[in-house]
Parts: sequence; C-alpha cells; structure tokens
Amino acid sequence: MEIVIEEFTEKDAEELENVFKKVWLKAYEYPSEWRKKRQIKKEEIVKEMRAGYHFFGSRNEKGKIVGVYKFLVTEEGCFGEQQSILPEYTGKGVASAMYEQFIEYAQARGCKKNYVNILVTHKACIRLVEKYGFLKVGDVFEQAEGMRVQRYERCCHG
Repeated sequence: MEIVIEEFTEKDAEELENVFKKVWLKAYEYPSEWRKKRQIKKEEIVKEMRAGYHFFGSRNEKGKIVGVYKFLVTEEGCFGEQQSILPEYTGKGVASAMYEQFIEYAQARGCKKNYVNILVTHKACIRLVEKYGFLKVGDVFEQAEGMRVQRYERCCHG
C-alpha cells in the first residue's frame, strides 16, 4: 500500500467521525471517559477545522480514510494529537508517514517545534516519537483522571 498523507476537509467529517469512533471505542489503554471524548462527532470536527485545527491522514486504495491525526499551529509550535489508525492498518507505516508529514508541515511554516503528549504506557507511540527525534520535556502529568502522559518535543530547525 502506497501511503499518501493529505489534509482532510469538511466534506470528510462524517467519515472522520466513523474512524474516530472505531479506533477510540477500543483504545482500552486510555480511561473510558477520555475514549468517549475522542469519539468526536462530525459537527465537532467541522467546528475544530473552522477554529484552525488541521486534520491529516491517509486513505486506502478504495479511497476510504484509514488513519487521521489532528494538529494546531500555536505560538509555541505545531501541537499534534489524537492519532487514530484503523486496527487493520496498524503496523503498515501509516503512523510513520503521518509523523513525517507533521514534521515537514511545521518546518515549512517556520514553526519552532513539534510537540505531543504521549501516554506513558503506550510503548508503540513512544518508540515512534523517539524514532523521529522527539525528546521528553518536563515531568509526567495527568492529562485526564488516571491518564499519565509525557510531553515530547522536536525542534524544527538545526
């Protein structure tokens, strides 16, 4: 499967809602309240797009969305979150392709850094961010009740 990362638009909101629901319904490593919050509806997706969030991801050969993540350009840099890949597409390079695009996007726009919060027990995500040169910053904190995360950052220049 050739992996192409594209920016999704409001017309993709319903399909994005379905991806978020399928992925987060079974993301058992996260607290149930957090999983519910991550199953965002199409109206919320459109609202976030209009507020400046970018939704990027990949489609399969039939044109169906198989993975998505969102990010927001802030004064601090490019903040990524909510990476969601359909289970049948994990381990196929989709997450890596998304991170490469996330880094390139930030660099092309002169952002100071990319940054993300990673669940401290999510070994695959930790390996992924470390693969791309992200470093731990600060102390572990509770992003939601019972959900301990570590912030990781990657400088966008030299």
